Amino acid sequence: MKTWTAILMMIAFATATGAVAGPPDSAGTVHQLMMQPLPNMPQSDVVVITVDYPPGGTTPPHEHPGATYAYVLKGSVVSQLGDEPPRTYTEGQMWSETPHQRHMVSRNASATEPATLLVFMVAPHGQALTTMLPAK
Repeated sequence: MKTWTAILMMIAFATATGAVAGPPDSAGTVHQLMMQPLPNMPQSDVVVITVDYPPGGTTPPHEHPGATYAYVLKGSVVSQLGDEPPRTYTEGQMWSETPHQRHMVSRNASATEPATLLVFMVAPHGQALTTMLPAK
């Protein structure tokens, strides 16, 4: 299991082997729970991670090459996809992202309480799981 000091800023599972790098402390801690090829689809991997956001934690705009599903285990998280308005998700709620959909805002909704996400990704084998986007 790898721990980073930031979630998807450089969730540089830079290769399919799970190499990772970490960004600023305010982003959060990512724990890789699993990465393995999908049965009958060896060109795709399923990746499962948790993301622990500290109070006020945030990550910069980014995108993923595959389908992404995020479930709020604890606290609340603000997410904005593309040009949609930001939405706040609370415990038990989830959202999904299509491949290469711009994730413009991802942050803990609370300045005083932590938040935790459970994230499932289905990504092309061997590709970086996160690409950072230029800030607006």
